Amino acid sequence: MIMGQREKYRAAIIGCGRIAGDFDDDPLMRQNYGISTHAGAYADNPGIDLIAAADLSPDKLDKFGRRWGVSRLYKDHKELLAKENIDVLSICAWNTTHLEILEEAAKRGVKVIFCEKPISDSLINADKMVHIANHNNIALFVNHRRRWDDLYIKLKGYIKQGHLGNIGQVSCYYNAGIANTGCHMFDALRMLFGDAKTVTAWYKGGPDQKDPDMDGYMIFENNISVCVQSMDIKDYLVFEFDIYGSKGRIRIENNGFNLSHWRPVESRRYKGLNELMPAQAPIVFSRPAMFKNAVNNIIDCLNTKAQPVCSGDDGVKALEIISAFHLSAQAGNKTVGLPLKDRTYTIESK
Repeated sequence: MIMGQREKYRAAIIGCGRIAGDFDDDPLMRQNYGISTHAGAYADNPGIDLIAAADLSPDKLDKFGRRWGVSRLYKDHKELLAKENIDVLSICAWNTTHLEILEEAAKRGVKVIFCEKPISDSLINADKMVHIANHNNIALFVNHRRRWDDLYIKLKGYIKQGHLGNIGQVSCYYNAGIANTGCHMFDALRMLFGDAKTVTAWYKGGPDQKDPDMDGYMIFENNISVCVQSMDIKDYLVFEFDIYGSKGRIRIENNGFNLSHWRPVESRRYKGLNELMPAQAPIVFSRPAMFKNAVNNIIDCLNTKAQPVCSGDDGVKALEIISAFHLSAQAGNKTVGLPLKDRTYTIESK
């Protein structure tokens, strides 16, 4: 997509909740993650001017406008899109509304959509979103933010270059919902290891929760085995990957702030065998700057032929795995093959 460089591109946000702007008022998040919202990333980028916002809640809308200096505020997203000439639109509303908002944005000539995860509430709706975006030359971004994280980018290169050898086993730990957090986990797995081939899953606490924690077993490309295990968010936050390759082991810990590494060495206990021993981490990564990197990617798409680092297609693939988890569990833990033929299953997210 090439629009030709402007002094500033015009942005708007629909849905004025936590990820839209509130998280940047959390001092711990600011200290550890830097910019943590759509509004914060737009405000920080000299190439974008955040000019408008919409939300059904007058209180949220007023708070957002005062916090981010936005005066063009709307209760109806259709009115916003009709009255404002928008280049970049962030969709931060509930996933059940994403398709409707994207359809309206396409009618109004929006060129870039930065959509919150999960991309939609069903695969059939997500497929429609990708089709509409492609048909209208819209660059559709989905905020699986680890795609813009220096750690995951460098780890992907490290694995691809063969430094960890043939990947045999991966264990993942997460909490706060198979849709809410699982979409990040599944997209990170796809980023590192390619597409999933099969899913076998079960509910941790029953299928009646809005967005349940689920456990499961997956097979990825090259027959990589992945075990997915959920923990209770009431106990502690966890988002970790434990990766075993033929040349060593890497563990992403503490939600991506720490990386541990083990290398095989000759065993001092068993003749003719190797053992894994702690080693210096092979990757030096910078402090998380995921939102800043995502908005820079958006600017590149507007100015050049660059593509979204995390696209609508990536959003569909993550949602497909979430749907497969539910379908497998509801079928008595039956193994489900991907891609799914049934695109109608509806999911909820926290």
